Amino acid sequence: MRWFSLANLQHAYARLAPRERLFVATGGAVFAAFVVCLIVYKAHAVKNSLRARIVAKQHQLEQVELSRSAFLELKRQTDALTSKGAGPNGLYATLDGIVTKKLSRDKVSSMAPSSPKTIGDQYVEEVVNVQLVGITLQQTVELLYELEQSSTPLHISRLQMKKRPADPYQFDVTFAVSSVSTKTSS
Repeated sequence: MRWFSLANLQHAYARLAPRERLFVATGGAVFAAFVVCLIVYKAHAVKNSLRARIVAKQHQLEQVELSRSAFLELKRQTDALTSKGAGPNGLYATLDGIVTKKLSRDKVSSMAPSSPKTIGDQYVEEVVNVQLVGITLQQTVELLYELEQSSTPLHISRLQMKKRPADPYQFDVTFAVSSVSTKTSS
């Protein structure tokens, strides 16, 4: 251990010939330059690695922001669709208004709301079964179009058409209309 003391190294260096001192100094300078080059190379590699990680994180952040904006848009649309429910019997009242606007009351055989069905924790689906008699294909299409264009989001979940034997241009139409709204706390 005494060999590596600074005083011993200075004494050994002083005993060297001038030519040997030049070789030792050159070797020391080359070694120091090599160590500095290694440090600079490692620092440059770390810097490039950090830049690549920054670019990757920025890309991830852009993806998260896109997902967030898509989520907020879908949430806004869902809230807009589910907030249009007009309370209990809202679907029945809406459907009755549309059907009586397009057809006379004598064409409506029945409009029967079924009990609301819970979907998940937040939503309730209301369904109304409608049976119409003696209407034409054009009246059916116009009614379905009107239901589709309604301000309240409505979904035709089942449609059945039967020709009338006495008049092949008139049909008995049965369909189910459903609407989803947010569950109100009771």
